[in-house]
Amino acid sequence: MARVTYLDCLVPPDAGPADFFERVQALRMTDRGRTVDLGPLDRATLTLLSRALSSDQHSVYLGLPRGRHDLAVLIGIYLQLVRRGAELTGGSPCPVPDGPVVVVGLRTNVTVRLAQLAIGRQNLSRALRMQRIRGDGRVVDLRGKITRAVDSPSGLFYLNTALGRPSLGTSVGTVVIDRTSMANDQSWERALAWASEHDAARVVAVADLGTQPGSNRAWTQWPWTPALRTDVRHTLGHRPAYGPLTSNALLAHRPAAAPSVAVYRHEQLAELYRTVVAGVVAARRVHTLEPWPQPIADAVRLLNLLWCSWGSIGRQDAWQVLMGRGSGARALARSVSRGTLEGRAGPWELFRETQWPDLRRGVLNLYELLYDGNPRWDLLLALIDWARADRAGVPVLVRTRSRSAAAAVAEELADALGGDADSLPLAPRPGPAAGGGAGALHVMPYAERLVWDASPRFELHLGVPSTLRTGVLFSGAADEHVAVVEQSEYTWLERSASRALHGWHEQIRQTAAVLRLGEVPEPATPPLPVAYGPVDLSGPSLAPEEPPQHDSRLALDLSALFEDYDAPARAISIPAAPGRGATAVAADGPVPATAVLTEPDGAVLWLRSDEQVDVLIGQRYARMPVTALTPGSRLLRARGDGPSRLHDRLVMVIHDSAEVTAMDTMIGYFRQAITTVHEQRGSWPNVLTALKNLGSEVSSWQAVSKWADGSVIAPEDPQDIHRVALLARDTRLTAGGTWQRLARMAEELRRLHRALGHTAAAAMTEAARGTEGPALRQLKTLCSGIDVSEVLEEFDLVVVRRIGGQKGMSADALGRVPRPPQRKQLTTGDAVNDARTNPLAPHPDSAADNQRETVLIDHLTRVLADRLADRSGAESLRPWVPGPEP
Repeated sequence: MARVTYLDCLVPPDAGPADFFERVQALRMTDRGRTVDLGPLDRATLTLLSRALSSDQHSVYLGLPRGRHDLAVLIGIYLQLVRRGAELTGGSPCPVPDGPVVVVGLRTNVTVRLAQLAIGRQNLSRALRMQRIRGDGRVVDLRGKITRAVDSPSGLFYLNTALGRPSLGTSVGTVVIDRTSMANDQSWERALAWASEHDAARVVAVADLGTQPGSNRAWTQWPWTPALRTDVRHTLGHRPAYGPLTSNALLAHRPAAAPSVAVYRHEQLAELYRTVVAGVVAARRVHTLEPWPQPIADAVRLLNLLWCSWGSIGRQDAWQVLMGRGSGARALARSVSRGTLEGRAGPWELFRETQWPDLRRGVLNLYELLYDGNPRWDLLLALIDWARADRAGVPVLVRTRSRSAAAAVAEELADALGGDADSLPLAPRPGPAAGGGAGALHVMPYAERLVWDASPRFELHLGVPSTLRTGVLFSGAADEHVAVVEQSEYTWLERSASRALHGWHEQIRQTAAVLRLGEVPEPATPPLPVAYGPVDLSGPSLAPEEPPQHDSRLALDLSALFEDYDAPARAISIPAAPGRGATAVAADGPVPATAVLTEPDGAVLWLRSDEQVDVLIGQRYARMPVTALTPGSRLLRARGDGPSRLHDRLVMVIHDSAEVTAMDTMIGYFRQAITTVHEQRGSWPNVLTALKNLGSEVSSWQAVSKWADGSVIAPEDPQDIHRVALLARDTRLTAGGTWQRLARMAEELRRLHRALGHTAAAAMTEAARGTEGPALRQLKTLCSGIDVSEVLEEFDLVVVRRIGGQKGMSADALGRVPRPPQRKQLTTGDAVNDARTNPLAPHPDSAADNQRETVLIDHLTRVLADRLADRSGAESLRPWVPGPEP
């Protein structure tokens, strides 16, 4: 009897003309006029989904290699086409349940994408009855007609999670969640909650390979692992890759079974790291309900910052503070050195006597070792030279754990290699010309997604990703991945990769059994190949051919410790929310929050007391501290996920991510330059004098100081930007006309900022009515003709009724209106007088009822508004040396 494999079921060899995919191919699907050829991986994915829905599997979780793509849009199109075909032919039972198909994502832009797609001569937006869900729960089609969702029982809807969780007033059939568009797990959980609230019969999730559903649903999971993709490519071949709608680019190259590694040795570095990790693990094992003492939390933060630094600690500190990411390494080292656990009773008293001295000494010694001269910097330069020589013409991508680390590394590489500093932090353009020859070098954090591309790319991963990010080593954005690890980390990385591969295979095996797909390939977990090294950073270099030495004391000990370390390290190192000051707090510690009662619904907002918010004052759009709000103030707040500033959101609409990053980078350079001049001259009046000596007409030193703290984007006189660059001797601004480009960008942002105040309130009213009036047309013209009505719906304009008191509460509750408890339906009057739902009532209860949702989205444009609150990490300062231990 012939052996039946999963591919025989998912891509039948005897498909006839009536087959769905054959009909689509015959009619010719186009994307912006270019033919879209659904390849074998697309066919297998969609057929798998159809079989799962037909087999009464209520929740399907598809794991795809990390990247930027439109597979969720393709799935929504497929489900709607299948249902429309069943309605017209009345043939075999339709696997798609009754009710609307809803594609949910953070600005997945289904509406725009469907307008660009066609099958034959038929535009898919009209053929599929595409409608967008508005913030008020109604739906709007491409012609602007607003109707109730209940009037379109077989429609295709799109929900932008930036609108929050609007209620449709009816149940839905299938919800397709684009998890790849969401920045955090909280957004994913909110999307699942929305599906449950609307009694979704089926839920399909499109996620990154390596992520876990993490909910109470029984998921049917199918991860497209390297082994499966290799099998598909070998058996069925591959098709030309075009656009983000298909997965053809994933088969353009033979997927590597596992990532490669570049190994280095540094005995002192490894010993200090092991000591500190052991101390953190010991702290985790302290059984107490109290939050971690601040010195221990700061020690974990300091370790995270140091271990992801591959260049100057001082330079990374400057970017850490400039980007609003919390305290830099220098400030944290000072806190750890001065910190004490005196007065702690119980388990922490024992920890202070036994573990704290070693933990404290180890992390401070690690700080001094890396501050004086990071030994890994020369290794990074050598790896870049090796990659360029060995893979001529292939773009080299350097991945870091944070944006501040990426900016610091890019800046140092520009200095060391003589490249254009603007191009280093930007994502490469797709296509074979993206490489630009051997000079194509890009530095970016893991948060930056790249499109799947058929052209080769080479990624360097600086360090071992956390267990939550193991999937980045199997990303579809590059065809070769090399992780740079210390000798003692090699076993940990190997075990993490092996565990991931075995876990994925078990998911595949279980799903194949449930859906009766036949045989699947056996798992292959080869040892991670060493592509470079080992290199001894504390001695002479070793021959590249020498295999890594498996020191059992180092490897096994660290491998076990790292697994225990992962959880507390992740909890402590949550990045600060946009607009937060530079003072770091423990992840589980309270932050000062102010209660704001708003009209017209009496909703209560918890706002961080030391942040600034967007307000409309007359016809002016401005930023104002929360503490300065008064009754009657008109406050702009985000409804759901995404940027909390309307100005930032419009900037993201007008410019693509690469342009926004360029703005972010160059304005950051200017702020660094004016700060450097201030440090050189000693005071702002002296800075003003120096500028006037060069011909500046700026009126006061207070105006100059605002250039540094971010309250003013840049000087209105472009020559003042040039004068600052000359005083700071900053070649990044003076070379190649960079200061002139910065002046043009600043003028454009000022123009948008001024016009926004005159049009925002009226335009939001028109967008809410669904009519394009003069204000909406003016704003549309301002934004280069782009329809911004959906963007405006992402925000509410509320009036402040009363300012309440302050109290400490979790960051998870900030910026959100608490959902009313389900145990009781409250009227507006009840809500105002109920202490549980209204913190302005006489006796506010615990903050637990208000800890609902989180806003921890990182934005490329936040540098335009954040205050430069801490300059202690500037590179020009000498390293702070810790004093003797207490």
